[in-house]
Amino acid sequence: MLKKPLFSLNKKPQDVYALSVFLILTSLIIAFTHLYNAPSGDLFVSVYMDTVLVDQHSLYVDQTIRYLPEDYDHLLGPLSLEIKNESMRIVEETSPLNICSEQGSVRSPGLPLICAPNAFLAVIEGFIA
Repeated sequence: MLKKPLFSLNKKPQDVYALSVFLILTSLIIAFTHLYNAPSGDLFVSVYMDTVLVDQHSLYVDQTIRYLPEDYDHLLGPLSLEIKNESMRIVEETSPLNICSEQGSVRSPGLPLICAPNAFLAVIEGFIA
């Protein structure tokens, strides 16, 4: 003998309205959070080696910066960071699988480029308004 369920699984109009209002409010909260927490002013690229800030460059000046193992103990070989069109990418590096240079370009503030074998991290930063 089958037991009667404790609650109905049938969809009612009130359920659809409640879900719609919930989704709209959630979307608005995410949009406003993203809008008001975006960095303002000039953005710059910060370069860290083994968690120590070693360099900062403007995101608006196209350039290629080369880091050499003679200058930084953690590098396995030369590493080149390209800043171009308000984005950054690793164009040359020495690591076992060359994963660092295959990450592609990053243009979002806060999203880092990481090269773990070289203890290298580059991130676009700015000031939070």
